[in-house]
Amino acid sequence: MPSASVASDPPPARPADRWRGPGIVLLATWAALFIVAVALWVRVALLPGTGTADRGLVRVVGAPFVLVALGLLWWAWWSVRALRARRREGWTLLLVLGGVSLAQGVLTARAVLASSPGAAQGGSSAAGPPREVVGGLLVVIALGLVSVVVALLARRSWAAADPADPANSADPSTTPDGVSDRG
Repeated sequence: MPSASVASDPPPARPADRWRGPGIVLLATWAALFIVAVALWVRVALLPGTGTADRGLVRVVGAPFVLVALGLLWWAWWSVRALRARRREGWTLLLVLGGVSLAQGVLTARAVLASSPGAAQGGSSAAGPPREVVGGLLVVIALGLVSVVVALLARRSWAAADPADPANSADPSTTPDGVSDRG
């Protein structure tokens, strides 16, 4: 009787596996935001009784944004599947969403704070933008920053443990394109 198990061994744990859980949670957070955005557009643009006079304008202007949100929702679903399958491609969406969110949040915050009456006149902070706007911008910036940091740390730990990467090869004669230089 063989003493060893005949079942196949589980795949070896990669260093990026510890970031997989936070990555999936962040992707779920982004997906929830996309779902809320699409639901709000449907409610305002298509459902009767919302009391908006510019319903046609909301339909026309909002439709491209809804299509982009649906595409990003599909990409989030695909990225979660990639992370669960331990594939590196699952981190790309977090880098994209985090980077865009971070840049847009910082640019919007600068514009909002620069255009506030209190900032231009050196007045009190009570004349500045509403707290809800400032709080929302801080949340967007924080979510973008967390998304970028988690994705970068996961991709970095993945690359450090990747034996196919020529930089991690023990053979000094291997060139960056993975071909041996035999002279």
